[in-house]
Amino acid sequence: MKYRWVILFFGILAYGTSQFARQNFNGIQKFIAADLNLDRGAIGLLASVFFYSYALFQMPWGIASDKFGSRRVVGLGILLTAATMLGFATGRTEGSLLFWRAAAGIAGAAVYVSLTGNIARWFPDRERSFSQATLGGVGGALGEGMAYFLLPVLAIYFASGWRQGMDMIAAAIAIMGVLCIAFLKSAPAGHQATTRRPFDVKLLGDMQLWCYALIYSGFVIGIRGTQTWMAVYATDVYISKYGLALNQAVVAGGLLALAAYSLIGRAMGCPLAGKITDMFAKRGVSRTAVLIGWLIFAIIMLQLLSTGVSTIWMLGIVIALLGMSVNLFSLVPAAISETYGPQRTAAISSFANTLAQFSGATALAVSGYAGISLNSQPGNALGEYRGIWLSGMVGMAIMATLGVAAYVAFRAGWAVGPRPVSSASEEAKL
Repeated sequence: MKYRWVILFFGILAYGTSQFARQNFNGIQKFIAADLNLDRGAIGLLASVFFYSYALFQMPWGIASDKFGSRRVVGLGILLTAATMLGFATGRTEGSLLFWRAAAGIAGAAVYVSLTGNIARWFPDRERSFSQATLGGVGGALGEGMAYFLLPVLAIYFASGWRQGMDMIAAAIAIMGVLCIAFLKSAPAGHQATTRRPFDVKLLGDMQLWCYALIYSGFVIGIRGTQTWMAVYATDVYISKYGLALNQAVVAGGLLALAAYSLIGRAMGCPLAGKITDMFAKRGVSRTAVLIGWLIFAIIMLQLLSTGVSTIWMLGIVIALLGMSVNLFSLVPAAISETYGPQRTAAISSFANTLAQFSGATALAVSGYAGISLNSQPGNALGEYRGIWLSGMVGMAIMATLGVAAYVAFRAGWAVGPRPVSSASEEAKL
């Protein structure tokens, strides 16, 4: 069914808007901090408040998507996202920015989990991981690119500051919302697009569901820290090690994060990893085991970053490998779809994502303060990032350990809960 590629294309556009909503100030946080006199702790709080509201509204939007159709929910979420971006650009106090960040979290929560169900209904099982990884990888790279590079360039060279630059991006997001409403379809013709009961509380006794949620949480903890601090870390490397002025360093740091983390790591690496995962699945290798392996690899890369990598070529390699491995959370909905069926993918993914977003938001909220408290070289701007990377690594390691324990428990039959029947055979007909 060729129209599935149209669905994937507009799904990528839609997810890009959601990604920009959560990362909209990362590339320009130096300007916002200077404008409102904010320290790293305040910046970390400003970043995390989005994810608390985002987490709270995961399940309402996910259940609504599986019950009423993903097309409507995605379109509404994108248009609301554009409105919150306009509001954020008007903020003159820390409190007002916090309010608009929370509102953006509510709007942004509608998009990704709804799209996981949409993609699951349109793609057959032989492309299950590839389609979800491409949605998460390329769509995420699009949003990060707008945040890391496009918005700073607009703010510096084409607008009168970060506020007007954000207004321009908000207008583009609104256009994307209209296009998605026009072209997205909730399911192929003749296939079920909704279900009356997207989520059953009995699922809370299923150890496999908790395994998915814990693995998801490990990835998201790593993502929150790397997305929020990667571009500004690169900026500080350019300032402290290479002597660039602030404006030039902001652009250079954003370009490095865009090229290595988003384009090479996420946009190229994630679809490739999804394709490989589908190949392993055909040979009977568990998607869950592969996910755990990628999570452990991401932890190792974060540990390497905490050693103070500041040579640009080496930093670029580490950032690219992190961009690929830490963003493979998108393979979790593929596993969920295989286990619980495409009609319930959005709702069940939203449960896993709720736990993940709360975990990621908490880790992000403390990351700035951890950077300050664990800085062994007061006055060294790069020294503060050691604590940031280490705090993320510890959070990921905890979730990985719990996820492995849950995986072993249900594989060994030690913990038995309600096990839904997969509807993979239905999808194979597409």
